[in-house]
Amino acid sequence: MKFLYAVFILFFVNFMTAQEVDSLLKNSYQSLKEQYKNLEYTNPKLANEYAEALIAKATKEANLLEKNKSFLLKASSESYLGNMEASMQYIDSCILYAKTQKNNSLYINAFSQKGRTYFRSGKYAEATKNYLAFDSIATATKNVRYAIYANQGIGSVKNITGDHKGAVELFIKNKEIIAPIVEEKKYHTLYLNTLIALCSAYTYFDLEKAAKCLLELRTLSVNRNDIDALSYSYTLEGIIKYKRKEYDKALAILTKSESMVSSLDSKMNLYPIYRFRGKTYYEKKMFPEAITAFEAIKTLQNEIEFDDFEYREVLSLLAISYEQIDSTKKALENYRLAYNYSYTDTIQASIRYTILEEYDNKTIESKITTLKVQSNQKERQNTSLWFISIGLGVALIILFWVYKKQQRDNRKKFEELVQKLAAEPIKAETQASASASANKFQISDEKVAKILQGLQKFEKSEAFLQQNTTLITVAKKLNTNTTYLSQIVNEQKGITFKNYITELRINYVLHKLKNDKVLRSYSIKAIAKELGFKSEGAFSRAFKKQTGIYPSFFIKNITTIL
Repeated sequence: MKFLYAVFILFFVNFMTAQEVDSLLKNSYQSLKEQYKNLEYTNPKLANEYAEALIAKATKEANLLEKNKSFLLKASSESYLGNMEASMQYIDSCILYAKTQKNNSLYINAFSQKGRTYFRSGKYAEATKNYLAFDSIATATKNVRYAIYANQGIGSVKNITGDHKGAVELFIKNKEIIAPIVEEKKYHTLYLNTLIALCSAYTYFDLEKAAKCLLELRTLSVNRNDIDALSYSYTLEGIIKYKRKEYDKALAILTKSESMVSSLDSKMNLYPIYRFRGKTYYEKKMFPEAITAFEAIKTLQNEIEFDDFEYREVLSLLAISYEQIDSTKKALENYRLAYNYSYTDTIQASIRYTILEEYDNKTIESKITTLKVQSNQKERQNTSLWFISIGLGVALIILFWVYKKQQRDNRKKFEELVQKLAAEPIKAETQASASASANKFQISDEKVAKILQGLQKFEKSEAFLQQNTTLITVAKKLNTNTTYLSQIVNEQKGITFKNYITELRINYVLHKLKNDKVLRSYSIKAIAKELGFKSEGAFSRAFKKQTGIYPSFFIKNITTIL
């Protein structure tokens, strides 16, 4: 009987669903799209059903144009629900169709959607390429709406990579563009999104302006009954309260925000809520509660596979919280995750991670070693003292031998480095001539020569010491694009652009340290800043990778021989 009842229920649900779909298919394309737009942010799950109905209707009627337009709506709702892979598949299908049919309008809309999806999934390099290309299209066509989307996208990348003031400039520009036409319904959501982005950027350096922006966001969200924007406003208010150290108020507001976001079924928007709730509990030294919040982020990370640059900080704070409650194994596990967490995206790699400033790799590695010893001691607490003593003695002998060997190796590397510096007092500059092999990239010899001349001037001016030196900024200085510059550096130097900048900086500081007594008196942190590195740890790792020794060892030994 139970089986028959289950079959009946399943049949009834499928029958009702089919009836609902058939009912929706009777509506016009315009009607279904309007329903989708009304629900896109307030109820993305239901909006997704309307997108599916549009696709089903277009498929049934063999209307390929409407089907591909519907793919973009489906992609947007899938992205909002955290299904990034599915979202990208719909976008790529639409782009392929638009290219085949030479439908420029559809192609541009798909292009814009792809940039937003890349950004939401943490693929900032790909998102940036899309936004910059979109910006070129907006400039060429003088299309106001495209310009707004381009500013919003590039501003979001600036904000996520630490250029918060640069992001604010773009968001304010958008606000000024939209303000006179904000009463037009199609600009309502754009204006609210601009306020959200502007408030978020302000939270990093001007809480008063963030609060002022928040007030306008809250008022408009309520007036327009936009639950999605309203939930963002509460999340941002919770962040502002946290940064003002009003921890109890922050927790209350973030709880309210979570309730609203959960009703919208938007997993992506839970991320900042969990993160700042965990950080708030951490500051209040409520470590079990902090652990619950941070573990929720790990679960969320696995569900939607979002690559966020703050994740390393989350893992480290989680490890510290476990350490505080004497959960050694869990602490060790999360320290390892934090230590091993890598960022394959070139833009993400250039971000100044908070965790690297507070807990650099050496600190984390030290924690891992310490916790390992503690864990081993607990596991072996029933072993006799005699065996432990022998083990420690052997370990000390091995460590002493390893230390001595390391010192000898470092000394040998140092002497080789000094000999190399004496033999090559000045580093050879980039040669300003086009190589034949560069032509395999279909770049004219004239362009190659011009870029190489630009690189010569760039090296002579020591502009590589500026902290904001990136592929994009150097390409702009040389009046070329990032693709050409990257390819020529790869071909001429045999290394990536990022490694090229690092190599220039390390070669520069090697000669400088050898000849400049004053610079040798600087701290490693101060030298790193002079060279344009984001942190002391980043400089030390780059120096070690290129020379085989740490800068502190080089400075100590070069001082003794000069």
